[in-house]
Amino acid sequence: MTLRFARVSFRDDAMQDLRRLAERSRAILIEVFRLLKALDAGELVPTPLHDYAKTGDLTDCGKIVVAIDGEAEHRIVVRDLGGGAFEICEVIAVEDRTDDLPYLLAGLRLGRLEDPVRRSDAQRRVARIRQLRGR
Repeated sequence: MTLRFARVSFRDDAMQDLRRLAERSRAILIEVFRLLKALDAGELVPTPLHDYAKTGDLTDCGKIVVAIDGEAEHRIVVRDLGGGAFEICEVIAVEDRTDDLPYLLAGLRLGRLEDPVRRSDAQRRVARIRQLRGR
């Protein structure tokens, strides 16, 4: 089965997130793609994100909750590339929501943490979270 998206694109590092997710939970991966197909079809609107010190300004981004019984909740972070209604989106991060990992990744990947101290703190947090999870 080939998945094609007309209005959703993927950053290379988001594709890496999906590859790692495939190794951890096929059920979550299937749900992620189901939700992204709904987004692509205009049937789903992400919840807008905000400007926080720990993540930087993510006001042009939104989150999609991925919740399946028996699995850790995940978040898909997408960036609006259109006129503010998430008609055209880029997937920035797909991760377990624990410790705000998807939002930290989005802030780092989009270069939204301009302060070098905050950027370094976020990088250390991401590394620590991944080390603790064995990824």
